[in-house]
Amino acid sequence: MEKIEGWILDLHPGHAGEMTIWVKTREGSCLQVVDQWYPALYVAGIKDDLIRLTRRLEAESSVLGWRFVERYTRLEDFNPSEVLEVTVADGSRLRSLAQELLKLGGYGRLRLYNVDVPPEQMYLYEKNLSPLAYVKASATQEGVSWELNDSPESLDYELPPLRVMRLTVKTEGKRRVESLQDIITQIKAQVDGEALELRSGSEAERLLGLVEEVSRRDPDIILTRGDSFSTLQFLARRALVNQVLSRFVLGREPRPFPPSLGQGVSYQSYGRVYYRPRSYQLRGRVHIEAENASIYHDCGLEGLIEVSRTCRMPPRRVVNTTIGTCMTSLQLYQAVQEKVLIPWKKYEAEAFKTAWELLLADRGGFIFEPKPGVYDHVGEIDFSSMYPYLMWSRNISPETIGCSCCPDSKLQVPELDYNICEKRTGIVPKVLRLLLTKRSAYKRMRDEAQEAQLRRRYDQRQAALKWILVCCFGYLGYRNARFGKIDAHIATCSFARSTLLETARIVEDRGFEIMHGIVDSLWVRKLAASRDEYKDLCKAIETRLRLPVSFEGLYKWIVFLRSRVHPEAPVLNRYYGVFEGGKVKTRGIELQRSDTPRFIAACQRAMIEVLAEAPDAEGFRERVPEAVKVMERYRALLMTRQVDPVDLAIERRLSRSPKEYAHNVVQGVAARQLEREGLTLSAGQSVKYVIIDAGNPNPYRRVLAAELIEPDTGYDIYKYVEMLEASASNLFPFPTNADHKVDCPPHLAA
Repeated sequence: MEKIEGWILDLHPGHAGEMTIWVKTREGSCLQVVDQWYPALYVAGIKDDLIRLTRRLEAESSVLGWRFVERYTRLEDFNPSEVLEVTVADGSRLRSLAQELLKLGGYGRLRLYNVDVPPEQMYLYEKNLSPLAYVKASATQEGVSWELNDSPESLDYELPPLRVMRLTVKTEGKRRVESLQDIITQIKAQVDGEALELRSGSEAERLLGLVEEVSRRDPDIILTRGDSFSTLQFLARRALVNQVLSRFVLGREPRPFPPSLGQGVSYQSYGRVYYRPRSYQLRGRVHIEAENASIYHDCGLEGLIEVSRTCRMPPRRVVNTTIGTCMTSLQLYQAVQEKVLIPWKKYEAEAFKTAWELLLADRGGFIFEPKPGVYDHVGEIDFSSMYPYLMWSRNISPETIGCSCCPDSKLQVPELDYNICEKRTGIVPKVLRLLLTKRSAYKRMRDEAQEAQLRRRYDQRQAALKWILVCCFGYLGYRNARFGKIDAHIATCSFARSTLLETARIVEDRGFEIMHGIVDSLWVRKLAASRDEYKDLCKAIETRLRLPVSFEGLYKWIVFLRSRVHPEAPVLNRYYGVFEGGKVKTRGIELQRSDTPRFIAACQRAMIEVLAEAPDAEGFRERVPEAVKVMERYRALLMTRQVDPVDLAIERRLSRSPKEYAHNVVQGVAARQLEREGLTLSAGQSVKYVIIDAGNPNPYRRVLAAELIEPDTGYDIYKYVEMLEASASNLFPFPTNADHKVDCPPHLAA
């Protein structure tokens, strides 16, 4: 192999003992590099047990060899332990071999490590490589020698010349909803600004025509829409029906889609059910389902590349996984560099706590309750990434909290008797240093950039890193986190509460009044204060607490809203206001909720635009009647049926599969309506429906799935008027005539 230079676009296991790497060159071609590489797992236990195990390994055909090495089995260890390193000839046998080893050890005497790390990621860790970073590769007697001429810490790095193909599919449209049984009538693709259409011939010829175009155009990224099912899943299904699946190859390797096409996966996280469509790997290319790839959807291609580089994960895996998995990858890389083994199963349980200790320790962030009302001259103060900065600056990590080496440490957790290690920096702070430093630099570069394209680039990168930072805190207390520990999570919350209380003292000492405070943000007020005084206050807080603080701005007015159930009580996360520059900020109100119909959200937005013209709180009150008139105009459109039912669709997430609903809840009914049309839905997917007749005794006549709307479809006027009036009244912290309900004529409500 001659010397190759370029960017690692993709890598995956090849034949047994091989890793295939795809390198994108400056000239635009993508070259395949095959390296000899064997993964290894590690076994810890009593030395005699390990020696006996080696005798049994001789009969294992998948074992290439073994040796005793020194590694750290726990983050807390100062000295390495002697463990057994077992090299596996075929990486696909790694997990099954691990199960056999556990069985041989009686399931209790042996502990296994480095078992379930994806092989392509372990290859990157061991070779100290990063995807989409510039590398040089050359052949040696031991395999491929890599030279990394870039760094994941770089900020203004050079991007590879990626070619993107945008792919859309049209069907014959005989069904009212799209399904895997529809016949493809047209395939559209766009590459480098050039559009092409495949519509002639049979369906099989159109599918094979796509294969030819992909081979000829040679894209690096194939971008599809994605929604209820994967576009590639649909194409593969039609290829199977047309008996051309064996020739339907869209990757850079001649590897067709599997004949058995399964469904996606439903899973639960933080009390909510999510759905992840089945991913289809195109070896040598990156396939992105725009609607289902969260990082790409939120942060664009720049954010996707940044996460791939920083977390050392192939972009193909970044697209199809959660941000928490990406963050974990960065921790795993750090562990491999420090020769710390990665546990297959968590062996350390949470330390016992009494009821009093739990009451004292297991609390969240601090809250200052607002008083419902509209106020002017309020300034907003935000801590930038407070929790990650606390974890970094206070050295909070699973192995540093309550360490045995520093019982008299000067670093103590507020309110609790936890000590923090002074002799070493934890793995979590080490990871956070890179993330926080890069995000801070990107935000500065974004603000200083003169070109809109550069501002967008740096903003997408910092936004992607922000999501990783958010996960770093959550994973400290996640029961399945590789390097998680609930005591570290508790310690971070304790520092956060102490920080907000100390901030409150500084605020009050300078004559400011706290209007509201929630976890890492404060709204403060001093009627005679200038903007410079607010900024000086931020500098004083930043100096005293050693945490970055930003002054978000001064509000012309801000509204803290009341509870709908208990009007005398405030709602912590529902407010909106207008800064002096005219920027509107809204949190928790209807127009931000995904289940709010577009029509009602548009009404609320129009009302706020009218209120935004007010210069202060008094002006806000004077403009309330004008805002109510906006609502009345929208209400008139509803009552005269001038609203498109599509704009009244409500979106809800399914908490279970449609057939598992015991009661006729509206989202379950809408899902069953879609299933009757041939669409298969799973828990975690969303459905949209329109309320047709809320009071109908037949649940299937109360709502209609949005995909089934016809030109003559009606809607329940009374129900939508009720929702509209409720959303309008929710904007005001005091009674208005928007709170008065109107009677809807019976003939219009029908």
